[in-house]
Amino acid sequence: MITLHRAPWVLPISSPVIADGAVIVDDEHILAVGAYADLRHGAYARIVDHGSRILMPGLVNCHCHLELSAFAGLAQQPVEPGNMPAWIASLLKLRASTGDADIEICEAALAAQYADGVGLLVDIGNAPCPRAGGYGGVDVQYFTELLGLSRQGTDHGLKTLADNDAGHKFTCHAPYSTSSALLQAVKGRARLAGQLYPIHVAESRDEVEFLHTGQGRFRIFLEERGVWDGSFAAPGTGAISYLARLDILDDRTLCVHCVHLDDHEIDLLAQKNARVCLCPGSNRFLGVGQASPAKMLAAGIRPGLGTDSVASNPELSMWREMAILAADHPELDPATILAMATLYGAEALGDKGKGRLEAGSTSRLLGVGFEGQEPLEFLVRDHDAKDVIWL
Repeated sequence: MITLHRAPWVLPISSPVIADGAVIVDDEHILAVGAYADLRHGAYARIVDHGSRILMPGLVNCHCHLELSAFAGLAQQPVEPGNMPAWIASLLKLRASTGDADIEICEAALAAQYADGVGLLVDIGNAPCPRAGGYGGVDVQYFTELLGLSRQGTDHGLKTLADNDAGHKFTCHAPYSTSSALLQAVKGRARLAGQLYPIHVAESRDEVEFLHTGQGRFRIFLEERGVWDGSFAAPGTGAISYLARLDILDDRTLCVHCVHLDDHEIDLLAQKNARVCLCPGSNRFLGVGQASPAKMLAAGIRPGLGTDSVASNPELSMWREMAILAADHPELDPATILAMATLYGAEALGDKGKGRLEAGSTSRLLGVGFEGQEPLEFLVRDHDAKDVIWL
């Protein structure tokens, strides 16, 4: 059935905002996007006028840990700004006391993402969240995360890979928690299968210090947990330079956080066409610093956005992520920030059908309640929850 949807504002994302616009769809694809005056004459099964709503594609959450959804209390407690090892220790202690992820809480978190307008999401965990194949209109890409910096940890990770078929998606936690052998083995497997390879990168200064010197708070943390055996040789570089040396960076590598990068590493990301996901809400809560999206954009990188988990972010809202990014980086165009939460995120995940409204795309339409004259400012800079419906 062919339907014409009309609204005072249509935001294709891949092209400029359309006032008094229309989107024509069938049951699976978008057929046309344009001004209502240009598209209204046609044989449509129905014409739906959406009143004051903005029409746009669904949001893309490039980084989330749904299995941590039971630990929202952790993000309500004070943290020592920038001390990642201390926060990780608190999380691990909490997880050890609670056992497996709560199924109902996981499902509720995923349902809340859908209700908030998220149509595509990357979930990282140790055990798949129920409904990892999708919830309603949400497509979920799930990855089992491996760690192993010691010889024993590496052997365990390699055995896990060998014990699972190629359809099971794996990734590594971070360069500071995973040996070079395991980093390369997981990337090699992902490369053969044409799969994404998300990895936490350059999130804190502690990580930078550890990779450069093998010392600092992360070294102490690893020793206290009994997982330091001395087999890891610090590469003496930042995370991106290290991953480039290991031949891990390419257009299917998604580098998450990317807070502490120098100009050379930003250039490396661009040269390798590696993908980037920024998590401004989590970074703000943990006090680890801010990424440099303007420099990335100038280098030709198109970063996506992610919420991370409720253990490090008081609120899992892509609208809030945009508002925080806009507040931290007022030099960024609101249209660019909205693209980061939609189009750029879909590109980073390799989904060319979502994140945009254009002929041939598969994005479901999102209707957002709004009465005013500046839809981009409202969507990007307003922290408040949005009145969202899926069409």
